[in-house]
Amino acid sequence: MVLHVMLPWELEEDILSRLPPKSLVRFRAVSKRWNSLSNDKSFINKHLSLSRPQFIFLTKSKIYSIDIIDQTIHLRELHSSCRELNSEYGTITTCDDLLFCKYPFHWKKETALWNPWSRHVNLIKLSLERDFAVFGLGYDSSGSQKVHKILLYYPQTEEVAIYECASHVLRYVNTLDKDMYICDTSNEAKRWPHVSLNGNLYWIAYNRHTCEYFIQSFDFSKEIFKPICLLPSFEDDHSWNEILLAVCKGDRFSLLQQCFLTRKIEIWVSKDKADDKEEVVWINLMTLTATNLPFLCNKMYGVSYFIYDKTLFMCCGDGCSQPCIYIVKGDMCNKIQIGSAEEDGWFSHCAFVPNLNSVPLEFQIE
Repeated sequence: MVLHVMLPWELEEDILSRLPPKSLVRFRAVSKRWNSLSNDKSFINKHLSLSRPQFIFLTKSKIYSIDIIDQTIHLRELHSSCRELNSEYGTITTCDDLLFCKYPFHWKKETALWNPWSRHVNLIKLSLERDFAVFGLGYDSSGSQKVHKILLYYPQTEEVAIYECASHVLRYVNTLDKDMYICDTSNEAKRWPHVSLNGNLYWIAYNRHTCEYFIQSFDFSKEIFKPICLLPSFEDDHSWNEILLAVCKGDRFSLLQQCFLTRKIEIWVSKDKADDKEEVVWINLMTLTATNLPFLCNKMYGVSYFIYDKTLFMCCGDGCSQPCIYIVKGDMCNKIQIGSAEEDGWFSHCAFVPNLNSVPLEFQIE
């Protein structure tokens, strides 16, 4: 005799929230109740808070997710519906827990937004008369619904514009005082590296007059640039130190600095949730001194990283530009090669938290 026991719905939901997105997508077919969870905002947020970060890795021909558990790499090729996005050397970042693809060519007037787990891809056609370059995607959250916008810039004149995705309207916005604030425009692969948080963009900038680095932001609700905070003081200050900004725990800033002279890495995190109205307080989370740490300065294909369980995970090329994952904890650094640049000659990557968020309806293929 088989005894069927019905679990309380709260327990059933809690178990489902701990499953990977790939499984949850399959389990939609089990019942209408389970299917409705995939569209429930509170469930999506709970699932996101419990998800383990991983890397998304692109070559010219393929897209992979890279999960790392107990020093072991789990490399999985993603569905072919996403492959069209990397055929033109797209560079990926994140926006609102979705993946955002930027094409480096000014004349390619399109970009894309997608979620590889739901296999939903939307190509965004840009109705532009000039060769604007795409910087990043954000949204105006001041109303009842999010209004997504793309931040663009024109390299020749350094003009900045906003493209509203739903209405296809282009508006120019006031730029910064260029004598005061500089964004990194020396390398196409590292041009204005930024993170997305609560619909706004944040990146590291430099004040020429005070010689200080700080976090700059673009507020998509008010359509203005504004400084957020100075960076914490580092023990080994050097003009060639590598400084990287990331998002930690979904709502905080994380800052990585590597000393140019010693390769020592310091990780700082903001004490509280990121809020432009509050002063940012930095906490020194860890100092890493492994003798075989990679040299992060001027990596051809950039560096992406995340912190999980007091461990630093980095994705970047090694000294020969071969793509690798570095797992660093205390004075130990484990290097794992994940492919060969010679196979495709190019790769792109970013840190990403798997989720069930849907692509906004305003993004439709034209």
